[in-house]
Amino acid sequence: MLPINKKDLRKALNFGLLFYAIFGAVSGTLIFGAVLLVDSPANELQSEIGTLSIVAVFVYGSCTIALIIRAILKKRGWI
Repeated sequence: MLPINKKDLRKALNFGLLFYAIFGAVSGTLIFGAVLLVDSPANELQSEIGTLSIVAVFVYGSCTIALIIRAILKKRGWI
């Protein structure tokens, strides 16, 4: 195993939280765009709006939580 110091761990945590937020938001937007394009012509979107809302809250909420955690850790000087 490679020895890991605190500085490298902090950099990895900082990058990981930011990467997760960006990648999650972009991929979530692409998935929702694809679902809208596929389901829109069939007019089946009304029956799936509840499920899509729950998924959207989970995807974008987790990205927001990652950014909040990152901001709190940066403010306290931990990363």
